[in-house]
Amino acid sequence: MAIQPNTPLKKPIWTLVILNGADGFLTYWGLLAGAIEEANPLLRSLTPLTIFMIKVLLSACLASFLLTSLVRLQSRFWRYFLLAVNVLYFGILALHITWLTLVYL
Repeated sequence: MAIQPNTPLKKPIWTLVILNGADGFLTYWGLLAGAIEEANPLLRSLTPLTIFMIKVLLSACLASFLLTSLVRLQSRFWRYFLLAVNVLYFGILALHITWLTLVYL
């Protein structure tokens, strides 16, 4: 049995990649359906496809951190920072679920 390397930030980074990708897809879907408006002032003037592609690129960049030594950091700061960002994204996805429920049910 191989010994697993100590990678305390691997799960939080993967979670962030998945949540960001889900946010991108649901935002794209909601914008195309006319069910939502983009709340981020930096993205508001962009097309739904451009926003989606930015989210895909951001997810790929975040996933690239999994190939670096960052995943092995034993830093409380980074662990709590990633936890806070993941909680924020869970909140954003809760908003997406709310509008999905209101629009499609």
